[in-house]
This record gives sequence, C-alpha cells and structure tokens, in this order.
Amino acid sequence: MTRRIFIFVPLFATFSFGFFSFWKKEDRWDVLESVQNQLFPKTKRYPSASEFEAIRYLKIVSKDNSFDKDDLEFLFRGVEELQSRGYKMDLTSIEKEKILKAFSKERFGENWISMVLNYTLEALFSDPLYGGNVKEIGWKSFDHNAGVPRPKKRFGVIHV
Repeated sequence: MTRRIFIFVPLFATFSFGFFSFWKKEDRWDVLESVQNQLFPKTKRYPSASEFEAIRYLKIVSKDNSFDKDDLEFLFRGVEELQSRGYKMDLTSIEKEKILKAFSKERFGENWISMVLNYTLEALFSDPLYGGNVKEIGWKSFDHNAGVPRPKKRFGVIHV
C-alpha cells in the first residue's frame, strides 16, 4: 500500500461514516408527519393527515410571527423523546402505535400528543388558504359548508 492510499483510506472512511450517518438521521418534520398519520390514518370516509397536508399547514403557520415559538420547541422536544424510545419511520404501524400509547401515559407525552392533535385538527378544518385542508378535503369528508366571507389573506396584523 502506498503512503497516499494509507493516508487517504482512513480519511475517506471517517468522512463517509459522518456523511452517511447525517444523511440517515430522520427529519423532525418527517417524524411529526408520521405521528399525525398514526393519529389520522386514511379510512373509507376520512382522509389521512398526509392527504389534507397537516404537516404543510404546521410548517406554514409556524413561520408566522403570531405563532407561539414555544409550541414548536415543545413539538420538537416530543419528537426527540419519541426517537429516544425507538420511534422510527421504518417501524410498522403497530410498533409505532405501541410507542405512542406508552408515551401518552406520561404527562409530557399526553400533553405533546394533545398538541399534535390540536394542530392536525386545525389543518383538517381550516380554510385551505392556510396550507391544510387541501382542495377542501376535510370539509367535504364531514359535509361541512365553509363560512362566508372566507379569508383573503393568510395572516392579519397583530395589534399590541
């Protein structure tokens, strides 16, 4: 083995390991979306959280100044806690359900799941202008007629 190869191989191996371990790490948003789909799976009558784009809604509203940033930190802390308990994207639905049920028996977990449910329901029933309820799929599945007048802008001005 030449000197260059001797030096290059360990450097390449170190770099590759770091790069691929970073690449493999699951995104917090993806885990949140997975949980939303566990809580709102597709049924014959009702759409899944992915279908009414609940995660898209949460991403959009969380960027607005009126959004409580503590909520987002709380949601991400919950994701980290779930991951520490073995929650992964490639688990079966039954395995995910088991982890979520155990998590829900603790106060933090119960509050976290409640918040995820709250934002997911907002996405299901909000005006599509806000990023969820795409093509009014949530309203249609519940035979809901939208109120009039409907919003023309996503977010208003906050008066303090």
